[in-house]
Amino acid sequence: MRDVWSGGLAPLATMHLIYITMKTYKLVIDDSVLDRYAQFYFENHPKAHKKPIPHPYHESINVWMIMRRPLMNALKQKWKDFIKWFIVSRGYASLAIKECEVHQTVYYPNNRRHDPDNSVPKFILDGLVESGMLEDDDSKHITKLVLKCLVDTEYPRTEILIKTKTEEKEKTEYGKKVKSKTKHDQV
Repeated sequence: MRDVWSGGLAPLATMHLIYITMKTYKLVIDDSVLDRYAQFYFENHPKAHKKPIPHPYHESINVWMIMRRPLMNALKQKWKDFIKWFIVSRGYASLAIKECEVHQTVYYPNNRRHDPDNSVPKFILDGLVESGMLEDDDSKHITKLVLKCLVDTEYPRTEILIKTKTEEKEKTEYGKKVKSKTKHDQV
């Protein structure tokens, strides 16, 4: 039997490299998006006269929590329908993102006091799940939720950043590279 060290053979070694790639989807809900949706909505609901989504930000929890159940459900359904339309129009309907961070920034049209926790995007998240963009909106799938409130009197809007993480493991054995994806793979 030959001695590995003295016989000229290199010791057997395995090396693992992990590459982490972040992918970010930016969704902007502004008046132009709401106008396009209103046009779509009125074409499909010819008897309707009121815009389904009146402003480019989610209703405050202080507003919808005191609504009677049928009104709250109607508001929730309007937002879910809008978000599904929006996601389909962006081409993100079948991503089924398994794990992500969601960062929501609401730019309000006035300087009134706005509590970030009152801008919780409950109906938006439900729409993202129903559209197929997110697999679910529980803590296993949304690992971080960031809420910010700012003011932009000229351009009120809601910006949603969805950040996914992909880990790619590269294994090197005997000078050969083998790529494998881990369980954290996303899009």
